[in-house]
Amino acid sequence: MGVGMATVMLFLMLMIACIEWVKHLNRNATALEQQAQKARRKSNTTPATQQAKSAVPVDVFAAAITAFEADKKTT
Repeated sequence: MGVGMATVMLFLMLMIACIEWVKHLNRNATALEQQAQKARRKSNTTPATQQAKSAVPVDVFAAAITAFEADKKTT
């Protein structure tokens, strides 16, 4: 029973070491991917603010609602 448990423990330790080694080998690619994701997030938020600015002004929208309600009352 002790040999089996020791074998499992050794296997798990080797797996952890292998994962850490792969993480070490991929650190540059991971950093580049994170920078690309940050750039995508930043570029995605920029057009949203521009679209909000190019939307119909509040005054025009309020005037359209008022005109619609006035027209609705007369008919």
